[in-house]
Amino acid sequence: MALQTLGAAPAAPVSLSDAKAWLRIGHAGEDALVETLITSATARVEAETGRALITRQVRETLDGWLVRRLSGCGSAFAVGLSPLVSVEEIRTFDRQHGAAVWDAEEYRVDVNADPGRIIARAPYAFPRPGRLAAGIEIDFTAGYGGTADAVPPPLIEAILRLVAKGYAGAERAERTSRGPARLSSDVDALLRPFRQVRL
Repeated sequence: MALQTLGAAPAAPVSLSDAKAWLRIGHAGEDALVETLITSATARVEAETGRALITRQVRETLDGWLVRRLSGCGSAFAVGLSPLVSVEEIRTFDRQHGAAVWDAEEYRVDVNADPGRIIARAPYAFPRPGRLAAGIEIDFTAGYGGTADAVPPPLIEAILRLVAKGYAGAERAERTSRGPARLSSDVDALLRPFRQVRL
């Protein structure tokens, strides 16, 4: 599975000025560092929650329709990033790498579910790709809105707290044998209600 942002990267949900105010920095000497910390913290929050904070167009590439994301009856498939705004196009590829667009009349999009879902309309089913690897592409739009004001405040606060911890050198906090540093309890508590739960 791979997620790729299409077009220009979205603006950061936390501005440099807001981060500097949170850190109580009154000079421009560390602006580059703070911007890097904002980028890193935003990516961590999005990865932990499976959510796009600022609305963007995304392409998800799959080898097949992942069983763990299919509903019990197999008629609904959860997209890989929330909150879902719309689905623009779904393509499958044959063994010769030719693309076929799935007719939008054969499925509907549930943007009210969390995560959002693609639901095959009866009697149709999810098309099977012929190509074994990267046989499916889903182009969709996800995010809370075009500006930081649309992002839930706990997620903004989580970013600011991660920026502060990075700035203070707290990134060397407890680490597992691999992967990123373990989240502190305060940041984890802010993110917990937004994490995706898939049965």
